Amino acid sequence: MAIVFDSANIRGLRATHFEQLMSALQDSEDAGIYYGNKIQYYNRHVEIKEWLQSVIDIARDPDYIIPRG
Repeated sequence: MAIVFDSANIRGLRATHFEQLMSALQDSEDAGIYYGNKIQYYNRHVEIKEWLQSVIDIARDPDYIIPRG
């Protein structure tokens, strides 16, 4: 039987945590670093970058609050 994993706890994190991740993602992009199949890697990279930017946008929105840890 499979267990569904469709969410991750971000309690206690702040927008700056996600911005730091985005910076690391951008650094690897700028350096041309990739792992495994290049095309598949960059497809995932784009998906991750878009997802992370949406998290940052929400975390920076004053109408949203991430609970403290």
